[in-house]
Amino acid sequence: MNQDVEQVWGIPRSVMEAEIGNFQGFLPAQLPLFESCRNLEPLGSFRDRPQAEEDAQWKQMIPYVCILHEGSMLVLQRLKTQGEKRLHGKRSVGVGGHVNPEAPGDAPLLFRGLQRELSEEIGLIPDAADCRFLGWINDDETAVGQVHLGLAVAVQVKDRPEIAETDRMTGDWIPLADLDPSDDRWESWSSILLEPLLAGEVSA
Repeated sequence: MNQDVEQVWGIPRSVMEAEIGNFQGFLPAQLPLFESCRNLEPLGSFRDRPQAEEDAQWKQMIPYVCILHEGSMLVLQRLKTQGEKRLHGKRSVGVGGHVNPEAPGDAPLLFRGLQRELSEEIGLIPDAADCRFLGWINDDETAVGQVHLGLAVAVQVKDRPEIAETDRMTGDWIPLADLDPSDDRWESWSSILLEPLLAGEVSA
């Protein structure tokens, strides 16, 4: 492990299949958020991101958080300044990113990573009580998806947060009724998650 490059946390694909399931698309949560995170934590590790991006047998874990406010959802537009070139220009309902080495804390590593990402991107640090665990997102049909696994969470906010990283993304609040999962401007994870969300199969 090279400390000069970004360290990202993940799990072997075999662990995903044994502990979560072998699935394509969206899998609703079966356990509470903290329990799911704590079960995976001893089974994962940090790796150099460049190495991880080339290994489809190892899944980089990504907290993927929908932010909702009074019937609307925050929709991001990824700019060309973001690190993942394959997602440039795509629309997303997920705020989040890779889990890096985090400061020690009582909460599971994955949740601390979630809090850090939301703090950096939209200036929001949610408590566990604010978060509803929706389930998992896996998309082995795209190059990006083959090496990532999404931890899908929804957070209802009382006040609309502002985009902090305006150099990397833009954001708009769009009524849920106006969101169309089939729109080809979505990144794949967003279209996958929006389908059960808007159909009422999972509650945000």
